[in-house]
Amino acid sequence: MSPDALPLKLEFEVTAVTSIHFFEYKSDFIFKSEYHDYWKLLYVEEGACEITSSKNSNRPFLVKKGQLFIQAPNEYYSFKGTENTVPLLFSSGFYCDSPHMNLLCNRVLQCGDQELQLLSRLAEEGKNNFFTRIDDASVYTLDRKFNQPFGGEQLVRIYLEMLLISLMRQYSSPATEKEPARSSLSKTDSILLNRITDYYAKHITEHLTIEQICQEFSIGRSHLQRIFREQTGLGAIEYFCQMRISVAKKMIRENKMNLTDTALALGYTSIHYFSKQFKKITGMPPSQYQNTIRSASSDPVYQHIDLDQHPELISRDEPDKDLSPS
Repeated sequence: MSPDALPLKLEFEVTAVTSIHFFEYKSDFIFKSEYHDYWKLLYVEEGACEITSSKNSNRPFLVKKGQLFIQAPNEYYSFKGTENTVPLLFSSGFYCDSPHMNLLCNRVLQCGDQELQLLSRLAEEGKNNFFTRIDDASVYTLDRKFNQPFGGEQLVRIYLEMLLISLMRQYSSPATEKEPARSSLSKTDSILLNRITDYYAKHITEHLTIEQICQEFSIGRSHLQRIFREQTGLGAIEYFCQMRISVAKKMIRENKMNLTDTALALGYTSIHYFSKQFKKITGMPPSQYQNTIRSASSDPVYQHIDLDQHPELISRDEPDKDLSPS
């Protein structure tokens, strides 16, 4: 190396990953305890959950939609879905020796647009590079695919490290005036997009068409498609279909009706059409999705230890600290 070369500092260095999963729980889910020797991040995509640490057992952390929590190695954690919510969590376990990790763990972190993009890319690379099904937490060993895209595993590492750096900057740097996020859409188009998606939500049980949307909002077909493509990467009706299936998944997790009734409640004309669209969007039929949802009585991933029955595992040495971000 040239004497003039400047070695780069590595603030976070992820050396290995143990899991990349979506955890999809039923509304009555309660997880007694888990223990592992690696860091584990949990991002709440839907619903909310309470997480209790053995070092902070008398005050659980409430982690809501859009928030992230990092568990520390060699501690016991228990968590459950909050009342009247259906938790949908994205999780990744990893090894990292950086001392900065101690500043990020055991606190509720808010995810902005940049963190959400990195989480999305991490999930996508995990799906492309490993055999483990990202929607099935009962299979938790990562095995490499034979046809991995070039540099895929390195991108998994990079996205994790970028996510940690982004979180660290957000929660440890002095508060500064941030430049407003720029959008490729004009302000008028952004407002129109929000109006249309609100309209989608109110008419989620109907069969909407491009023509109907164009007439309702006095907009041309090509203009409508451009707004959705630029902002979401999907066509206008494709986006609506994904919204409907997202609602269907939530209803299935709530476990209040069978699949036929779920399809009828969302306005599908037949269970066959509902199943076909569900599989097209999620990669599996609704019956298979229903079977992959985890329940508290069947979890082979971690050793279950009830912290209430094992008080010796709970640390009493450290006083409570306010770990919530300011």
